[in-house]
Amino acid sequence: MKQKQAEADRARSQYAELAKHYRSIGPAAILAALICAPKKEEAAKLDKAA
Repeated sequence: MKQKQAEADRARSQYAELAKHYRSIGPAAILAALICAPKKEEAAKLDKAA
């Protein structure tokens, strides 16, 4: 159990800067970006058509 806690603490400290950055953006903005982003299939079709 102690080893898993140490791994979790290490991962948390490693990604703390990213978490701080994206926390300010907010989940709604991230969700909106994902919804508006072109799907991989659509992007491939657009690339072939061009």
